[in-house]
Amino acid sequence: MNRIEAVKRVFLYDRLLRFNIDMLTGIRAEIKADIEEARLLSDALLNDEDRKFVKDFLSRLEDDFLNLLSETLENLYDEYEIFNFDLTFLSNIPDEISRELERLDLVSRINAKLEILKDKLADACYVPQISKEVLVILTPFRIYCELINHAIEFNKKFEN
Repeated sequence: MNRIEAVKRVFLYDRLLRFNIDMLTGIRAEIKADIEEARLLSDALLNDEDRKFVKDFLSRLEDDFLNLLSETLENLYDEYEIFNFDLTFLSNIPDEISRELERLDLVSRINAKLEILKDKLADACYVPQISKEVLVILTPFRIYCELINHAIEFNKKFEN
């Protein structure tokens, strides 16, 4: 990898890391309010069976997804710090930067984490036997799933 390719990859990884961190931070901030809103709407609008489904979904979301989201964000922050430290340290050694960038395989690692988050949401949001009313109440969570999916595809475009 020549120097200009290394600089290009440095810029790419820096921006992709920040983009993904910002996106997940935004989702984490919004999802808590959406959980409360979904609880209120399900209590007001759904029958007992659908209300139970939504309640169970929201419990899993709080217990599993939010914890996983926080862990993923911590990992991405760590990657960002390590990435910036490594590049600062290695900036005087262009050949080392190239090897380090290839070793990182950062886009694949970010996407693997995003896939896990997307799967946590998709399992609950796209269950075929749930009612139309439940799907409406779960719309914000389905949007997050699609947003994460678009981020994965966006990251893949820049991988090569």
